[in-house]
Amino acid sequence: MSDKIQVRRAKRADLAPIAGLVRVCHPGEAAPDEAQVMDWLFSKGLLVALQDDRLAGVIAWQVENLVAVTDVFCLQEGELLPEAGGALLQALEEEASTLMCEVNIVLAPGRLSPATQAVLEEQGYEAEDLSNLHRIWREVLDDLVQSVPELRVKRLRDRMVMVPI
Repeated sequence: MSDKIQVRRAKRADLAPIAGLVRVCHPGEAAPDEAQVMDWLFSKGLLVALQDDRLAGVIAWQVENLVAVTDVFCLQEGELLPEAGGALLQALEEEASTLMCEVNIVLAPGRLSPATQAVLEEQGYEAEDLSNLHRIWREVLDDLVQSVPELRVKRLRDRMVMVPI
């Protein structure tokens, strides 16, 4: 058995495993069904981490006004959790950097397992209060989510983009 984690864009064949993993990661919450995950597939960046063709993690994000907002980050519990989480975040950050994003904001770390929160910390994500974010970043969150839970934030650029790209 290989311990190598591979990250790729999600496909239709991944819908049921993704829905199942999200249900396991967030028990007791409104779990997505395959139709909702299909919606994510077409409306968000949706990446999966695989180990030997088995789902090890999933991350879903969207970009607006140079801000990447991650609203799904689920990892399969186990010894490869840090590797899968790090690989997913790195892949997302590379894509977000290509899009000139200034920051990645991860929503709802309070719902995440302590191990998943540790992965975020290891990858440079810091807990941040909404009121401390730049005004433009707060406006993006207002447009994308109804309620803003606890946040983890990582700057992807040293300086904000102040002129049109």
